[in-house]
Amino acid sequence: MKITDLLSPESVLIDADIDSREKAISVLVDLHEKAGHLSDKEVYRQAVLKREAECATAIGMGLAIPHAKSDAVKSAGLAAVTIPGGIDCDALDGQPSNLIFMIAAPDDGDLHLEILSELVGLLMDENLRTGLLQAESPEAFLALLGEAEG
Repeated sequence: MKITDLLSPESVLIDADIDSREKAISVLVDLHEKAGHLSDKEVYRQAVLKREAECATAIGMGLAIPHAKSDAVKSAGLAAVTIPGGIDCDALDGQPSNLIFMIAAPDDGDLHLEILSELVGLLMDENLRTGLLQAESPEAFLALLGEAEG
């Protein structure tokens, strides 16, 4: 499974004007819906909010990866936003998150953990994170991820 197989230009938003974690979640859920990953966006949104209430999914280094498993997911997918100024997502390092990926996974199995592991592995590369934040289009964003995956 490749990360780039789970993303499309429709599920990536560059330089988003977002000022809160709640707004970021709503925008990312909308991107998942636009990409055709969801059968019920409100049910999925509630699943993500419930997961965030249990434990923040910001991992530091400017990254946050909210996620949820739900029956409202038709097909596993990713959505991503870049936020120039960053937002507070309760990251472990106390820094704002400016690169946020959201994983949508069906309720059966642990596919979300596989995706999370693969994604975090890629994003440990500081040069990749910097490049993604500087991408000027969804296509450029996807091309950088594709190069990183090899």
